[in-house]
Amino acid sequence: MNAFIVLMIVIAAFLFPIFMNVYAYMDWGEGKIGFAIYLYGAIKILSGYAAPYKGGVAFHVTRKTAFLVPYGEILNARKKFEITAGFSICRYRHVIEIGGNENAAAALGCGMALRKLTDIIFGVIYRKRGLRPEGDVLIDFTRGGFRFATSAAVVFNLMIVAFAGIKIILEKILENEHKRKRQKSQ
Repeated sequence: MNAFIVLMIVIAAFLFPIFMNVYAYMDWGEGKIGFAIYLYGAIKILSGYAAPYKGGVAFHVTRKTAFLVPYGEILNARKKFEITAGFSICRYRHVIEIGGNENAAAALGCGMALRKLTDIIFGVIYRKRGLRPEGDVLIDFTRGGFRFATSAAVVFNLMIVAFAGIKIILEKILENEHKRKRQKSQ
């Protein structure tokens, strides 16, 4: 009976969509970006903060655990991560907060320009993807600095991600096989 229940849960996980919520907050003055990733908005998978170090970014996930990622690896991450076909963004929101206690006119002008820019970008995204992103620009005249908060909901299906992963593995195997044959023929 227990094996049947486990089997049904595994089948359901492969067939039905999985919702992952990603939250991030950046305070320019602190130089850190806080993040959290949840399944179905309730089950925390990972949280922590990211901060720059001399050669890249350090992702701190506990008080004693951090992952150091060099800048070069971050720039090449898009090439390595080819499973994006199985993921779909279904919601995006952000709030940009600009501090204007030092120069109110500059903060107001910057806020209006950012609002117009995000409206244009969101219009293009809506036209191409059908996604309705939401965003606000706030100006706080009582303090300075720049802060950015965002949240996104991503939907994916484990079966599609698994097939994409298998495809990548098979491509690597074929690539290695071709290299081996070329080396033998030389």
